Amino acid sequence: MTGKMFNRIAFKLILLITIGLSVSSIIFVYINNRFNFWFLEKGNELSPVQMVNTFNLYAALLIITPIVTFIIIFLLGINKRVKYLKYITNSVSVVKEEVHLEELSLKGKDEITELAKSINIMSSRLKENYEKEKKIEEAKNELIVAVSHDLKTPLTSIIGYLELLNDDKFAYEDVQRGYLNVAYGKSVSLNNLINELFEYTKLANNYIALEKTPFNIAILVNQVVGEHIPFFTEKNIKVELESKSQEIYSKIDIQRMVRVIENIVKNAEKYSFHNTIFKVTMTEIDNNIKISFENIGESIIKEELEKIFDKMYRLDKSRTSENEGSGLGLTISRKIVELHNGRLWAECNGNTIQFNILLQKA
Repeated sequence: MTGKMFNRIAFKLILLITIGLSVSSIIFVYINNRFNFWFLEKGNELSPVQMVNTFNLYAALLIITPIVTFIIIFLLGINKRVKYLKYITNSVSVVKEEVHLEELSLKGKDEITELAKSINIMSSRLKENYEKEKKIEEAKNELIVAVSHDLKTPLTSIIGYLELLNDDKFAYEDVQRGYLNVAYGKSVSLNNLINELFEYTKLANNYIALEKTPFNIAILVNQVVGEHIPFFTEKNIKVELESKSQEIYSKIDIQRMVRVIENIVKNAEKYSFHNTIFKVTMTEIDNNIKISFENIGESIIKEELEKIFDKMYRLDKSRTSENEGSGLGLTISRKIVELHNGRLWAECNGNTIQFNILLQKA
């Protein structure tokens, strides 16, 4: 409680006490005057004993009545606020047993109401923090389950093929070499998964400092996409690059941005239909650069569209070896773009899927 609020409460208490004393004093004077008038009229008719009894009664009334009046006025003045304080106290005590308390009703415009407002704000923040921690815990558990699955799959394959190699029944060199190649491929996949998991952890906890430098985004995009043209050709996918300018500069961490573009291009390469078009467009919008990657594949419903950026999320629930991956690529890509103060999002119109990157111009 601030000093200003304390002073206002003290002032109100003093004012209430002053009113109580004033009313009590008026009653005291009134009783005193009434007794004096009565004594002047009837005093001669009283015996000594009656006079003593009357004086005692008068003294009692003179003392007790103002005190009782003061107490009644004081209690009436603070009764509502005391009840309100009890209501606040009882509500706050619920926090010991529950995660948060229900929003307190606001009554009046005094300091106690301000206290209730502060408690409501505190309760709201407490609830938000709890929900965040709960989501983090759930995400961590989901990540552990997903990673365990993805680690177990290649490990099982590696162990199985190594056991076959250890069996004397397979003495043919070409068969052994085939098993070794499969085991090696699974080991590489396992290593890639672990590396991506480490990178995601570092990005999620801001352990990575970007090394930004002004660079021509057009050259970067053309180079990365160009390296993947042979893979698109295997599926008879035509690659189109469109840009009104070949000099579009942005301040980026080149290595990290290459990773982002590669992830998106590989994603298109993996999920595009055969005999379609993969189109990359670069445009300048005010002080920003928009890079769009458009491919034709399975339609993605609106509810799934944002989830594809969630860690370990896959649209292909079966996780076949054909579409094998860590499920962290797009999550890592979005985090890298966000660290560049940019945006990465996806859109879908029928079978046309578009990934968009928005970066600031250098």
